[in-house]
Amino acid sequence: MREQLSVIDRFVDYYAGLDNKSIPALASLYDKHAVLIDPFGDHNGLFAIQRYFTHLLANVSACRFAIDPPLYDTQRFAVTWTMHWSHPRIASGEIRSLPGCSMVETQGEKIFRQRDYYDAGQMIYEHLPLLGWAIRGIKRRVGA
Repeated sequence: MREQLSVIDRFVDYYAGLDNKSIPALASLYDKHAVLIDPFGDHNGLFAIQRYFTHLLANVSACRFAIDPPLYDTQRFAVTWTMHWSHPRIASGEIRSLPGCSMVETQGEKIFRQRDYYDAGQMIYEHLPLLGWAIRGIKRRVGA
């Protein structure tokens, strides 16, 4: 169980200050065959995950996570979190907050599979001029 906790500790540490972390450091957290799935796509393998993070972090001004205490067993854990981020072209660069959840499977001391759940519409699409108006209207109609 201690091995599992070290993976969780490293995960929390990495994401808590994501915008100040090095992309190559992902190799100490993710297995070379790891899969990361989120609303924007499937990223298969460490190289694809590193490329994805490089792209994400190049486009934001800030990105940090406040992570709640994890639920875990021997080879997986789940965390809820709030991402605090800003992008110069979204909401005039103001810090935005986005709640989400990560379901993580481990093998040994590394992450093998991670599935992130969050509202991509709330994150980006609602802030685009025409598309945002349409998405907000749909949400109002369905009572979201």
